[in-house]
Amino acid sequence: MKVGVFASRTPDRLTPIAITNVDLLKIQETTLYVKGLDAVDGTPVLDIKLGMNSYR
Repeated sequence: MKVGVFASRTPDRLTPIAITNVDLLKIQETTLYVKGLDAVDGTPVLDIKLGMNSYR
């Protein structure tokens, strides 16, 4: 089955986009507060997915 580059959930991604598992601390209106994000303040988040143990 073919999938797009951004649809791939493999750790061996072809693009320089990072994947980081984080802990969700709270949700306040449209803001998510997380712990463990490996990014600089202001870095855009492209996608959020529910964590699955088989991919951790």
